Amino acid sequence: MKKCIALYQMNEKESGTVSHINAGNDFSRRLFDLGLISGQHIACVNKGLFGSPIAYEICGSKIALRKNDAKKIGVVL
Repeated sequence: MKKCIALYQMNEKESGTVSHINAGNDFSRRLFDLGLISGQHIACVNKGLFGSPIAYEICGSKIALRKNDAKKIGVVL
């Protein structure tokens, strides 16, 4: 059974598929430019010492997002 969680809840070395993004137009556009769109595969690479920022691998690139921003993105594991 598939489980939907917020992106920040992923554990290191865990991967899933982006299901939705609940953010304003400007931030959604920025994420889109980074390759973060619905249906895209994403993996959690590393979490910061205090849980933020969090590094993810998407489209062959590594990006870092703050925990508050990662809360706006849904992922299906």
